[in-house]
Amino acid sequence: MDAPEKNQPWGPEARAALARRVDQQVVALDVKEQDRYDRLVAVVLLGDENINGWMVQQGHAWAYRQYLSDPSYCAWEGTARAARRGVWGLPAASQRAPWEWRRFQRGDGQGFTDYSLETVANCVAAMPNRRGSSSPSWQASPAPSPKSAPPGGCRIKGNISQNGRIYHVPGSPSYDQTQIDPSKGERWFCTESEARAAGWRPPR
Repeated sequence: MDAPEKNQPWGPEARAALARRVDQQVVALDVKEQDRYDRLVAVVLLGDENINGWMVQQGHAWAYRQYLSDPSYCAWEGTARAARRGVWGLPAASQRAPWEWRRFQRGDGQGFTDYSLETVANCVAAMPNRRGSSSPSWQASPAPSPKSAPPGGCRIKGNISQNGRIYHVPGSPSYDQTQIDPSKGERWFCTESEARAAGWRPPR
């Protein structure tokens, strides 16, 4: 994810929200890599909650297209956009992608992209492993089968049915027959707390 810089719209609010969320608590880092500036690129975990994901879900950060490996971040951003949370409640002219803001501040940018009509499918299509794909959109790609590895290794299935938003953990009675269709808003979760925070419930 990529949060607004402190000198751009919603930067101070994003920073304050993160500070409140993790204040005085011990977090763990799931380190993915070390960048060219020797900074650790990591998923921040508070217990079993993905704080990176929480930032995107709350509208305090963008799905960082250039480095994405998990399309869940695109879905989380799409939900936050639709609900006009955080940065998405600002006027469209203030919704500047942080990566473009940094380039502009350095004098490298050629202006800003209008992301006001961005879709989840477009976000996923911009992922590094999707560039050059023959599939025109995320929805056009085949849905993973129940036995295939879900994106990012997160195995909890967030299903949407006439009974509402229900999540199924591996080994539960309906897990194997449950298919996930991202085009319908269904998704994968890494933890039960993440699923509950996003509005899903366990089966009754």
